[in-house]
Amino acid sequence: MDQFEYVVVLTSLILGLGIAQILTGVADVLSNIKNVKFYLPHTLFVVFIFLLHIQDWWINYEYAAEVESWTLKIVLLILVYPIALFIMARMIFPTGLRGHETDFKQYYYDQWRYLFIIGLSTVVLSISHNVVISNIPLTAQFVQLGYLMVYLIFIITKTKNHWAHLIFQLITFVSIVIYILSDFSMLDSYMS
Repeated sequence: MDQFEYVVVLTSLILGLGIAQILTGVADVLSNIKNVKFYLPHTLFVVFIFLLHIQDWWINYEYAAEVESWTLKIVLLILVYPIALFIMARMIFPTGLRGHETDFKQYYYDQWRYLFIIGLSTVVLSISHNVVISNIPLTAQFVQLGYLMVYLIFIITKTKNHWAHLIFQLITFVSIVIYILSDFSMLDSYMS
C-alpha cells in the first residue's frame, strides 16, 4: 500500500461514517413518516450534505497525482474536511435526547447556525485544499468565495427568514447537481 492509498482509506472511512449517519437519519424518518413534518430547506440541506460526502470521496482520488510529498500537515489538511462533513451529517437529523423530534422546520431553525458555521469551515477548507494541494489560485475560486460570503452573511445577521434559507438551499442544491453533471468524468464513473 502506497502513501496515497493509506490516506484515502482513512478519509473513505470517515466519509463512510458520515454517509451512514445520513442514511440512518433518512431510514428513521421513513420509519416514522406519518409523524414527520418535513421542511424543504432541511431536506435540501440533507441531500446537499450527502452529495458533498460523495464529491469529497471522488475528489480525494485526484490527490494521488497532485500530492508529491505526503506530510503530516497535508494529511491533516485532507482529513479535516471529511471530519467536518461527518459532524454536519451527525447534526442534520435529531439524535440522542432530541431523537424524538419530528418537526424538521423547528429542528432546522434550532440547528442552522451551528451547521452553517461548520459549512463555513468546509468552504475555508475547500479553498485551502485548492490553494495548498491543487495549486488553484484564490482568484480562480469565485464560487467558493461566494459561498463563504453567503455563509458569513447568514451567520452574522442571524437570518431566520424562511425565503432566504429556501433560496440559499435551492441554489446550493442546484449548484452541486450542476457540478456533478458538468464533470463528465465524474458522471461517467457513476454510469459505469
